[in-house]
Amino acid sequence: MVELTCIIPAYNEAESLLHLWPRLADALHRTASWEAMIIDDGSTDGTWPVIERLSLADKRCQGIRLKTNQGKSAALMAGFQAATGTIVVTMDADLQDEPQEIPKLIEPIRRGEADVVGGWKQDRQDPAVKRISSKIFNSLANRVAQTGFHDLNCGLKAYRLEVVKDLDLYGDLYRFIPVLASAQGWRVMELPVQHHAREYGQSKYGLRLGGIFDLVTLGLITKYRWRPLHFFGSWGALFFLFGLASLVYLTVVHFQGHPINDRPLLLFGILMIITGLQLFFTGLLADLILHHQSRRK
Repeated sequence: MVELTCIIPAYNEAESLLHLWPRLADALHRTASWEAMIIDDGSTDGTWPVIERLSLADKRCQGIRLKTNQGKSAALMAGFQAATGTIVVTMDADLQDEPQEIPKLIEPIRRGEADVVGGWKQDRQDPAVKRISSKIFNSLANRVAQTGFHDLNCGLKAYRLEVVKDLDLYGDLYRFIPVLASAQGWRVMELPVQHHAREYGQSKYGLRLGGIFDLVTLGLITKYRWRPLHFFGSWGALFFLFGLASLVYLTVVHFQGHPINDRPLLLFGILMIITGLQLFFTGLLADLILHHQSRRK
């Protein structure tokens, strides 16, 4: 087993990889033993031939090729599954992360002070729109998960091997790795790191409407993972009571001699009650599934 595995997801980063490798090798020259896994996430440029060339020139470089573009979570999971180092470092392939920061990030893990060390880009070299959207995203994610991380978007992070083997990433959950690790009981800390402006290619990430749904997922798997009925039941009760109040009001109106069959509030009240019951039983079903799984363990 090597001491350090560096995982580098890459999508259409052929030119950047040629410049990244010598910088990485220089930064890790004092590390006892290390390897780097570059995951080609279905690139359509010359990324894979570059990885093959680097692998032939240096046995410490290994390439993993995904047939289609599956996203950063899938690329990271492919690297995590293949990693053998006692410490695992992730970094982006776009040259915006500084390889010279890696020894600083892994030191708290070596000393047993942390299980995850995330980079914190205090002086971020990105366009203003991207910096502002990142601040908004970090603020919302911290509010949802009740954490206080400064920079969830930094790709430069260090982990104890056991942490990455315990992660199950899909979709865009790679954005929330520090939060997920903290929720699982791992010790997480942040350290300031250098950040560079992109030199080659185009950014693959930005502000997306889907980020709102990612935050909902984050709340469910951190705050309500083991008690889904508390979430679905609360919303279900709110809908049910609102619908019940509407129908009670219409019942009073009916006995006062006013017709209610043509009132939209009647259908709306019935819909609210049905929705509330569906949410309640969804949470109950989720609780029963969790109970069944815990008994099987």
